[in-house]
Amino acid sequence: MVPSYDIANSYKNIMEILVDEEIDQQTCDLSSEEAQQINRIEIAAHALNHLPPLYASSQEGVALQYDSAQQNYRQEITTAVEDALAAIKRLPWKGSTPFDVR
Repeated sequence: MVPSYDIANSYKNIMEILVDEEIDQQTCDLSSEEAQQINRIEIAAHALNHLPPLYASSQEGVALQYDSAQQNYRQEITTAVEDALAAIKRLPWKGSTPFDVR
């Protein structure tokens, strides 16, 4: 399934979508207690720092990049998220101030 593209943005990093989907996949079997202990944003940021960006600026570009990434980067995405989960679990959460997204 190709995700929809938010027209309010002029470009989108498709790798973010794929990493979010992989985090869902790898954490779906966690207990609610375990799930509450992980910071999805930190996991995504860690994984994305180890993957190439794949930007698109149109619906057609989103579909092309999404399909291409599914074929060419599936294993790298899986590994990056596995590594991010392991790294985040090893490091105690110190708290952080999220971005103000107004």
